[in-house]
Amino acid sequence: MIPRAVAYRWLAQFFLCPPDKTTLESYRSVEGRQFLTGLQADPALAPLAGWLKDAVDTADAIEDLQVKIASAFTGAFDMGGPRAALPYASVYLSENGLLFQKPTRDMIALLKKMQMQLLDGMNEPPDHLGVQLHVAAELIEREEQGQHVPISSAAFLDQQVLTWLPEFIQRCATLSGDNPVHMFANAALALVQDTTKPAELCREPM
Repeated sequence: MIPRAVAYRWLAQFFLCPPDKTTLESYRSVEGRQFLTGLQADPALAPLAGWLKDAVDTADAIEDLQVKIASAFTGAFDMGGPRAALPYASVYLSENGLLFQKPTRDMIALLKKMQMQLLDGMNEPPDHLGVQLHVAAELIEREEQGQHVPISSAAFLDQQVLTWLPEFIQRCATLSGDNPVHMFANAALALVQDTTKPAELCREPM
């Protein structure tokens, strides 16, 4: 099975920047197929990894698959209206559904504590799902290495991601039937829920 931190970063990248032709072609190599098989061993990622493996294998032209995935994400995230499937925590956790609200400030504070910063040229606010998945990966790695973390990975996911991700999933469900964004979003939810299971078991009763 692929390490969880690697799985989080892999999934995060789809939300931040859909794969290019070279990346998709790499999944046809021996190493690429082994990587997807490793992802399939994780029940949370098995449906998505299996779909991607089949899509890469059956695509007549890898460019067509690249365009399909890129167009799906662009179309979903650029859609306007109050029910748009936008990948930002602020949209779901603020009273008026606006960007750059308290979740953004919380993520800025956490990135500062972790001595992390967004990549140059990234124009997304830090409460973007892709950024949050990257932060989860970093927290998991630091925990595994015995380093101090300002918040556990499970607590971070429980308090700052699961608080809005299910509603994002619901909005993704309204996309057209052949739009793969819903599948990627479901994989994110399954991964996060599986990571937070131990935390749920240890919670004090209210």
